[in-house]
Amino acid sequence: MSRMLIVVGDALQTGGSVLSGSPHTDIEGRAVARVGDRVICARHGPGSIVSGDASLVIDGQPVARDGDKASCGCALVAGQQQRAHVVAGGGGGGGGGSSSALGTLAKVAGIVAPLLKTLPLQTPPFAPPGTAAPEAPVAPQCWVKDHDALVDRDVDGRYYEAYDINGDKHDYLFPVSYRIEIPLQAQGDVVVSIKVQPMPQAGVTVAEVAATKARMEQGIEQFWNGRFTLDVHDPECGTRSFPIRYEVRWVQGGSDYKLVIHRSYDREQVEFPDIDVSVSTTPWTFAHEFAHTLGVPDEYSYNDPDEETVRYIQPDGTLDPEVLVAVPDSRALSDPAATIMNAVDCAVTKPRHAWNIAREVRELLSRDIGREITCTVK
Repeated sequence: MSRMLIVVGDALQTGGSVLSGSPHTDIEGRAVARVGDRVICARHGPGSIVSGDASLVIDGQPVARDGDKASCGCALVAGQQQRAHVVAGGGGGGGGGSSSALGTLAKVAGIVAPLLKTLPLQTPPFAPPGTAAPEAPVAPQCWVKDHDALVDRDVDGRYYEAYDINGDKHDYLFPVSYRIEIPLQAQGDVVVSIKVQPMPQAGVTVAEVAATKARMEQGIEQFWNGRFTLDVHDPECGTRSFPIRYEVRWVQGGSDYKLVIHRSYDREQVEFPDIDVSVSTTPWTFAHEFAHTLGVPDEYSYNDPDEETVRYIQPDGTLDPEVLVAVPDSRALSDPAATIMNAVDCAVTKPRHAWNIAREVRELLSRDIGREITCTVK
């Protein structure tokens, strides 16, 4: 059975991407991945390749194949190239290569050479005689284009974990849909937006719809904009900073959410894809519910009288050490722990409320650029 070789840009079974490969060996411009090369898993975060073909060694490391594993346990999935494969390759090896430089070179030359007859693997060790050596290392490409992505997924367990009074995880369903635009080259604001279609219910007038839309825009502007800056760090290019700006974009079709405007409504809520509000919903309430459309959780308990807990997930995919106590009732505005997510009319926001954006940007840029990017919020 043949197995395709893994290259930079190939995926993991649960999502994510292979980030690094051989600096000397490529297939159609994509570096060949080996044991020890870096990956980023959509479920588990950063990691590395831990298994490969011990009979095919490049730069002292076994080459990774379709089905080999990352350190998180997820399998690698070939797809970026369909020309280079191994037939009945050696067993999964974990690094090290041969015992000497001469042995390593012989092993690589004997096994990879047949591939070189059909594939454009232009590498220094196997370049044709007389090929000139590069005069200098190729400079990294930095900030070469802008990026954007549609986030459309269930974020329970991705942006946060919620626990009951006994410490057991809640299994909530929390689907979201929104867009992020990152002006990596042009610079400016990172724009986070949702497309919303107004759905006035019986008795709601055109003027009331316009006023309701204006209050939603006011709530987002007053309570979310001007609060956060996203720092994007590229290990080869440095750091760029971007203010985060939130927007609602009104549409008549193709929406992320429907704004269901009632004459009266006991308690506003987001029940994907509906946002239930009334003609008297306040700007603060709109701001609180808007956060839910992006996957930011409530920081209060749904199960009165139990005090439960919430832990946010940091931009690198790890749980925040801070454990938030979620009380059943709204916290007092004077409470030091009060935030926009647990106290009525509270304007306090924390960097954790934008970690969802930082994580999505980090994973998007790491995939697109091909090296591990880090993001922080301040």
